Amino acid sequence: MAEEYTRKEDAVYDIYQRFADKDIGECPFCQNNEPKWLYREEWKLLGNNSVYFKCPCCESELMVPKDDITGLSFSKASSSGKKKARQGKVMNEPYVTVIKIGFEYKNAKNMLLVGEEMTVSQLKKRADEMRSV
Repeated sequence: MAEEYTRKEDAVYDIYQRFADKDIGECPFCQNNEPKWLYREEWKLLGNNSVYFKCPCCESELMVPKDDITGLSFSKASSSGKKKARQGKVMNEPYVTVIKIGFEYKNAKNMLLVGEEMTVSQLKKRADEMRSV
């Protein structure tokens, strides 16, 4: 059974909520500037643990590797950092994968982003470009 999305309003410090609110911020699809992202963790046996974020306004979903949120992958001293370096990725940037775009905001242009992995800043830039065209 899949874990449900949650948001802990009573938490003093929640690293996933803080990441979503600070680093992702505005939803790249519905442009809600305070979406209060929901999240859920997905654990895998051999690493590659991921955190999924869902905009409660438009129900778009994003996935970020847990090590990118915690910063563990920003150093070549960790296995996730070595993997990131081998793939030629920017070391000190969190990468996000678009899992789903909310139905009301889905169009032929932004559907190209589904399944794509990019930095958070690249996602915001590409979403802005697609809205302005």
